[in-house]
Amino acid sequence: KDVRDWEVKLLYIQDLLEQWLTVQRSWLHLEPIFGSDDIQAQMPTEAKRFVQVNHMWRATMDAVHDSPNALEVADMENLLTSFNDANRKLEAIQKGLNDYLEMKRLAFPRFFFLANEELLMILSQTKDPTAVQPHLGKCFEGINCVHFDG
Repeated sequence: KDVRDWEVKLLYIQDLLEQWLTVQRSWLHLEPIFGSDDIQAQMPTEAKRFVQVNHMWRATMDAVHDSPNALEVADMENLLTSFNDANRKLEAIQKGLNDYLEMKRLAFPRFFFLANEELLMILSQTKDPTAVQPHLGKCFEGINCVHFDG
């Protein structure tokens, strides 16, 4: 019986760690994006979802920091469910982000020459027109620099 209990516990921890790492990977990618006020304003639904995931992630990390024992962490109430829910939200956020980038590319086809991260850098700094400077060469052949007056 003890061996069976340990097997169940270890399988649960394995599932928990898989979901945990998936959340961590997505959160690390999306956190700087949704840290931008411009992106939050342009994508309010996804920003709201990210705030929910961010709150859960930070609360979990604080709790784990206080008690870094794997067996104690595994006993935290509804942790696997929270990570599963966070992963679903992060997938929806990523889908919304991809749709948003596609919409921007369709509105200005030269954006198709930029990687997602480059396009996000431009879109997250709409108040700074000089932010496009490093990407001009990819969008426009023969143009590497533009001088801004003002």
